[in-house]
Formats: sequence, C-alpha cells, structure tokens
Amino acid sequence: MKKHVITATALSTLLLTMANAHANAPTAELKVIGELTVPTCTVAGPDDGIYDFGKLSATMIKPAATTALTPMTKTWTVTCDAETYLNFAPVDNRAASSSAVAATNFGMGMVNSTGKIGYYTAQMQNATVDGVASSLFTSASATFTPAATANITTGQRSGWATATANTQKSGKIFVTDITVSPVLASSATMNGPITDDTTIDGSMTLNFAYGI
Repeated sequence: MKKHVITATALSTLLLTMANAHANAPTAELKVIGELTVPTCTVAGPDDGIYDFGKLSATMIKPAATTALTPMTKTWTVTCDAETYLNFAPVDNRAASSSAVAATNFGMGMVNSTGKIGYYTAQMQNATVDGVASSLFTSASATFTPAATANITTGQRSGWATATANTQKSGKIFVTDITVSPVLASSATMNGPITDDTTIDGSMTLNFAYGI
C-alpha cells in the first residue's frame, strides 16, 4: 500500500508542475494589416501634352497624294499613390476632320471650309512599370495579347500588361513613349491650296481608368 501511495503523490506533483508551466508560457500576437484605398493618379504629359511640328511650308502638300511628316516621340509618366492597374481610352476631339477614316487615325482640323488637313496616328512603346520593362496592349475587351507596342485606337483601351495574355500589370509609376505620326492630306482633300496661314489642330483626350 505504501508503494501505491508514493506513486500517486509523485504523479500529482508532476501534473501540478506542468499546469503551472503552461499557465506562465509567453504568448504572441500575429497581425495582418493594410488599407484598401482608391488610388489617385497624376498624368505628366511632356510639354503639356503638346506635339508641336512647327511651321510647315504649304509647298509640302501634293495635289493628289498624302505627305507623311517626321514622327515625334515624347515620354509620358503616370504616378499613382497606391498600387493599381492602369489603362486609358482615347476620344478624338477632331474626329470629323480625319482625312482617312480608321480607328487608329485621328483628325487634325479643317481648312478651306470643309477641307480636311489630314490625320495622325499615336503609338505606345518602351513601356515600364515601377522602372521594370513592361508589355503593352490595346483591346476592346478583357481579352488581349501583350506586345512591345500598342496603337492607340478609338473604341479600345490601351495600357500596361505582363507577358501573360489578358493580364494587366500593376504598379505605381507607369511610363511609356507615345509617338505621333502626322500625315498631311492632298490639296484635293483640303478643298484647294493653302492660301492663308492654317493651324494644325489635332486634339485627343485620354480617359484613364485604374483600380486595385
């Protein structure tokens, strides 16, 4: 009997010691924090977004053929205060004046009453997101194939993409070169020769969209 009593007492002492050990064990808290926010983005268009081709001689205009001007490239930067996806859709503010109708052609204004000065195209290239090279896309839907260049197109969205199909690239700083290539219409399309100083008046609005 004594042997059994001693064994029971020892077991009770061991259980009490373990309980005290657990009661005094340290604890730690794991936290997951963050903030869902609506990004604010700032578009920095070089020279206020103006592509100035300067004074052009009217003698460049051909009677029955178009005249392509030397393209001009400028670097655009969009900076956002939170990580986001970014794309934009163009609106041609001079659509009725395009001398050649196409979704990638944008008007350059009127001359000689109903004459059309010509059109221009705009292409994105050399894109980066947060300093890392990025693909580009232009599409009317969520389906697209990434490419090194993207033609800005009426009725479609253009933006930055990963190398994977249908996947936009997220970041805070989006950069791209936009090359504008103007084409002067023929004097026949302009309703006759240029007899007075005429202003090339192309205008495009870029409507940006972004979201987390």
